[in-house]
Amino acid sequence: MKLFRPGDKSRAVCDVDGIVSTTFEYRDVPFADGKGQAKDILVGACDKCRRVLSIPPQSTPAIKAAREKADISIEASLPAVYAEALDLACYRIAPGSSRAFRKPLLMYYVHTCLVDKKASARVTKIVRRPDRFFTEGERVGMNKRLSLKISPHASAEIDDLTKRTKINRTQLFKSLIIKMRDDIITPKQPRNLRVLQTIAATVGR
Repeated sequence: MKLFRPGDKSRAVCDVDGIVSTTFEYRDVPFADGKGQAKDILVGACDKCRRVLSIPPQSTPAIKAAREKADISIEASLPAVYAEALDLACYRIAPGSSRAFRKPLLMYYVHTCLVDKKASARVTKIVRRPDRFFTEGERVGMNKRLSLKISPHASAEIDDLTKRTKINRTQLFKSLIIKMRDDIITPKQPRNLRVLQTIAATVGR
């Protein structure tokens, strides 16, 4: 696979000018569906009309990253006890972490349950067997809104897990938070602590 640099030459077919020479340069390129654009990616531009005719493989990761930044907003209204448990789990893993760690921690559990059938079965079982601590917390507490901006890929994983467990998104988040309580808050030593601390470090403190 060849690696191109700005100023390198190539040839391509242009709808306007036929077979032409091209020059590689950095451009902002809009997506074909008109939703957003990839900024400052290397492309091959027609030397006559300046239209973008080719995109080298080295620009693919940047395009993918730009696509994933087209975030999807998701919200769930949770009894306060669940939001507090989520924040406590974040604190237990990394005391200096901010609320930005909520999203990666939730998505870690979503992904883990997708690839581990036993874990997804556990989530389904939690829904069917009410947890007394959380159930009583729901009766006496207020509700708090959980708002997250996630990538299309992350949204698809959540949808896949709701289909597999046959529960809605709010029930899924509740179940995952109860599982966090069992994995992270209650034990003397949280499970998978090193992995989770590494994830926390990547999103800042």
